[in-house]
Amino acid sequence: MRLVRVAAALCAALAWFGCRDTTASASPYVVLAPVLDSLLVGDQVLAPSVTYYDGVGNARIPGRTEVSWTSSDPAILGVDSATGRMTGRRRGVAIILATVQSARGAALIAVSNTLDLTLLLDTIYAMPGDTLTVAVAVQKQSQPAPVVWYEAPPSASGVYAIDSASGRLSALAEGGPVPYIVHADTIADTGAVSVLRLSDTTGGKFFYSVLGTVVTHVGGGIRAVNYARTDGRLAFQLQGEHVSGVATNQTVQITLPDSVVGPAAYAIDSMSPGEAVSGQTPICTPPRPWALWSSQSPQIIAYTRPSGTLGVTQIVLVAHGQTISGRFAYRAQRVDLYADPLGVLTIQGTFVAPLVTDRTTCK
Repeated sequence: MRLVRVAAALCAALAWFGCRDTTASASPYVVLAPVLDSLLVGDQVLAPSVTYYDGVGNARIPGRTEVSWTSSDPAILGVDSATGRMTGRRRGVAIILATVQSARGAALIAVSNTLDLTLLLDTIYAMPGDTLTVAVAVQKQSQPAPVVWYEAPPSASGVYAIDSASGRLSALAEGGPVPYIVHADTIADTGAVSVLRLSDTTGGKFFYSVLGTVVTHVGGGIRAVNYARTDGRLAFQLQGEHVSGVATNQTVQITLPDSVVGPAAYAIDSMSPGEAVSGQTPICTPPRPWALWSSQSPQIIAYTRPSGTLGVTQIVLVAHGQTISGRFAYRAQRVDLYADPLGVLTIQGTFVAPLVTDRTTCK
């Protein structure tokens, strides 16, 4: 079970990518393409392409003998120091580094097993009466496709039930965390289910994953509010925070232009960086439903692309307000890689959150 996981190699790479400004630089730098790639254990593939920038606007493709290559973790990713040829050695994530005249470029390489199973939500939060389908990603090098099936151990009895073929999970009663198990042919992985019943407008919890040039699986506290827009109408915001130490490290925020009053699937649209920084407009007068994900260390912010969804499964009355449950899934584009398709992150999670109404005019 991976309750909280941020790959150390990715953190190091994100620090590199997060501080790189390729639009203007006084020092030479190197860019690899693609900046994110994958291979299977045992595979051998050519090195990424290399472009050298001299810091004053000139770019060139360096000769093969000018480039030296290294791997951040040779146990995961083997790299030929002269050619950059990569060999997948063990499941995990590593960085390939190219050095040209003391300037370095980096790319993230994910190495998967020939049969690989990933739980997209290590922890699932739900209220009694909720139903959802467990999300997994399965890769297999050869045919036939793997047989995937789901299992609830005896400790889950009375807390949740899961359909072994479809992964459809039904939350039954307060309890947990208790395991859930997903099998794919000869391998398996284990997550957790927590069924919550809040008694007041405190104690909300959520868990989510981010995949792309960031990989993180974390959780924290969450709350929801129907709040007064500038024009007096009610809008909605769901905000969850993952706290590391004493500081907020990651934030998920979903804003809808209208209040949420019942279970439904609410579409999430796009938000550009220019719109997002234009005063309080995206909050106080939301032009459309939108969302973001941000990280403080390394410093990254990503705004939504179209076609996301906030699914609200239940709203129940509690002391001083309501409790809301559901899940969210959306794509967000990193601001520092806004023109690059590899800057797209996939974000999804589940939540049980207190819902309050704030009629104070937004400022």
